[in-house]
Amino acid sequence: MKYYNSDHTVSVEGIFRNYENGYYKFELLNGDFVDFEQINNKVLHLYDLKSKEFVGKKFSIEYIEIIDDLDDDDFVAFKLNNLTLL
Repeated sequence: MKYYNSDHTVSVEGIFRNYENGYYKFELLNGDFVDFEQINNKVLHLYDLKSKEFVGKKFSIEYIEIIDDLDDDDFVAFKLNNLTLL
C-alpha cells in the first residue's frame, strides 16, 4: 500500500474544557471532544490556556486535522491553529 499524508482545515465553535497531561481539550457544539497536543504559538501568546481563566469559555476554533498512513494504520493528529474568544 502506498504511504499518504493529508491535511484538512476545520472551523468550528466549541467550549474550552481543560489542559491536562499536555493536551488542550475542547468540547465542540455537537458534543464531540477534540484534544490538541500541537498548538500554534500565536494562540499561546493570546490565551493562557494552562490557567483556569478560559475554562468554560466559548471559542471559534480553527484546527488542522493531520492524517498519516503508516504501515496501513492511519495516524490522526489535531493542531490548534487559531482561536477567537466569542
